[in-house]
Amino acid sequence: MAITTPNIVASTTTSDQQKFIAAKLLQRSQLKLVCSSICMKVDHPTGHGNQATFIRYNRMNVPLTSLTEGTDPSQSTISLASVTVTMDQWGDVLALSDISQLETMHPLFQQATELLADNAQRVIDREVQIVWMAGTNVQYGDGSVTSRSTVTSSMKLSDTVIQKARISLVDGGAPPRNGPESGYSVADANKAASINGPDHYVAVAGPQVLGDIQVSSASFGSWAAVSTYKDAMRTYNAEVGTWLGIRWVETNFIPKFTMLGNTTTAVASGNAFGTDTPVVSVLNGASGALSNSTTYRFKVTRKKKDRGFEEAISIEHSMATGASDDAFTFNFSGLTAGYVYNVYFGSSTGDANLKLAHSNVEVGTTVTVNEVPTSTTTAPANVNTTGTPTIHPVFIHGARSCAWVGLQQLKTFVSGDQATTDNPLLLRKTVGYKFMGKAVILDQNFMLRLEVASTY
Repeated sequence: MAITTPNIVASTTTSDQQKFIAAKLLQRSQLKLVCSSICMKVDHPTGHGNQATFIRYNRMNVPLTSLTEGTDPSQSTISLASVTVTMDQWGDVLALSDISQLETMHPLFQQATELLADNAQRVIDREVQIVWMAGTNVQYGDGSVTSRSTVTSSMKLSDTVIQKARISLVDGGAPPRNGPESGYSVADANKAASINGPDHYVAVAGPQVLGDIQVSSASFGSWAAVSTYKDAMRTYNAEVGTWLGIRWVETNFIPKFTMLGNTTTAVASGNAFGTDTPVVSVLNGASGALSNSTTYRFKVTRKKKDRGFEEAISIEHSMATGASDDAFTFNFSGLTAGYVYNVYFGSSTGDANLKLAHSNVEVGTTVTVNEVPTSTTTAPANVNTTGTPTIHPVFIHGARSCAWVGLQQLKTFVSGDQATTDNPLLLRKTVGYKFMGKAVILDQNFMLRLEVASTY
């Protein structure tokens, strides 16, 4: 006689099972946050507004003719240059209920504090890099192209690319770190090298870019040979160290630019333009201020919520209004969770003409554009649509290239253990942070941004 086993529905028995939760918490992924350490720290005094100005006395022109006996030369002039930065305030807060603190196995308050500390450091690092991304001294790919959209997948880091960047910095007068503050001599260089090690520039790059330096190839066989001969342990540890006059520092918190959506420029009303892009529609007879029967342009970018960089960037798309259409909607329903979006919109082609219309749009939201925005924030450049390589920025710095100006240094806040009018029964406890500051590039010639592809 066959014995049959009855089917037991798991959901009917789970309520009678004692749950086991391991005492040891899972480790969060490690982030290498290094960018703020590159900046010179400047404390902004209170009572002086939220702007700081840096002044530089420019070099004088040299005389071009010799003196004439008994005749005074023409008087030279002094010229000044200034850089002004306006500081932003940032902060975040967590609220913990008294019940959650009693019921949670692991120390909830301690975890909240650690999470906020990590949160604050990522915000600072991100804001520094956003300022660096706006720098005007840029080398795209191997230096043969002049825009991000023309960097091809073959334009990876090589000895030649590095040397071009280093030569550009040296030629622009960027002082190396550990080098003399003013002027330069062989004696100064020897003295600095004996005290602080050789003078060099510093590059911040992602692991993909550093992997291209270390891979065995025709272009980097020299690095592998030198590293193996001089310090084999560096090779085993995957540490680039100083190479070609640049100290290479690795970070895994740096933008990686990719294309969002497809490469079809024109979009029909009521359609998206690729994976994880909104449905765009023109509204019939809406009360907006856009012109009828007119072609408008737009770009959409995507940010990962735990990073905050605009990394996925669409090409410029277009859609025309009808005879009675005068507004656009962007429907972000059904897209991948964990991201927010920016919408750029304009009536003329070109990134400079596409202005920020909506920022940090949540998935599941629909936003409307009724008029051409007047924002001063313009659309970022997209990557090459042929082959669509991921573009990796590399930030190379000389001495005093940038500063972090702080009006309010990072502070943490924890609500007290005394009952208040707003919290009479101590049902919740809050912990948070805030700071007010901003990064600024002090001299565009002292910092260079590389944008390259990678093997990885």
